[in-house]
Amino acid sequence: MSASAGLNRLPVGIALAVRAEAFSAALAARSWVIRQKAERRAHLLLLQSDRGRASWHGTGVALEAPALLWLPGSTDAALHVGPGARGFLMSVDDAFLIKIIAGSAEALHLRRTTERVALVAGETLPPHLDTIAESCRAIVAELRAPGFGGATLIASHLLLLCLQLCRLSASHDERQEITARGGGPALVGNFLQMVELHYRDGWPVARYADALGVTSDKLHAHCQREKNCGPRAIIHERLVREACTRLQQLDLPVEQIGYGLGFRDPAYFNRFFRKYCGASPGSYRRQIRLEHARSGPSYAAWP
Repeated sequence: MSASAGLNRLPVGIALAVRAEAFSAALAARSWVIRQKAERRAHLLLLQSDRGRASWHGTGVALEAPALLWLPGSTDAALHVGPGARGFLMSVDDAFLIKIIAGSAEALHLRRTTERVALVAGETLPPHLDTIAESCRAIVAELRAPGFGGATLIASHLLLLCLQLCRLSASHDERQEITARGGGPALVGNFLQMVELHYRDGWPVARYADALGVTSDKLHAHCQREKNCGPRAIIHERLVREACTRLQQLDLPVEQIGYGLGFRDPAYFNRFFRKYCGASPGSYRRQIRLEHARSGPSYAAWP
């Protein structure tokens, strides 16, 4: 295999995580049944012409082009389009979708949008239809014939689709929230969700505050009031909890676990972990495994 052929091959992970097809006017109608399994997949249907129907969780909706339907990874559904229908159907592994969204400043709002069913139709969609269709077309083409940087191109267009969906499906009140980024308990709740997305990325408190549209002092004051600790402590607690989980469940070297959590220096990871847990990561792992060996098998150990 030539070097250029290697460059043009999509990584196995993204080839499995993203599936997309274009459908065009045909003699017969088309139907798809979505059954979610352990590996949850979100689905996007763009209907550019003709009519269709979608049903999920006892809800049935008639679709008339142009229409954009988003189904989160928790939703079983049935989709049907007429013989004259033209458009795109796409599915994305939920874990991969979270990874794409997490790198954006709008991650919190994008995740809220992608976790619920969204239907955009009527007069709202046409001004944006060409842009959305182009992203779908680019993803389909790249999956069929990947070129250099194909994984990045697909991830970029998926992020663009999520941004368009967020803009078009947000209610008036949600748009105000996106603009204003309010405070109090809601602010702390938003911060906790953002920590879930970025605790491995090494974001300082100031970056979280900036993404939430408040000052670091305001974020600290509300966290102190609601959680009785500052935002830095909340971020560190989440990191420690994840480190403990990985040390217990993964047979990776301690250094590799530290790298996976965003620590570039193994010595710093050791000091950080010892500060909060009173033992080095290696000692903690040995202690946990010794305790498990002494207690013997239990129902919790069943697959």
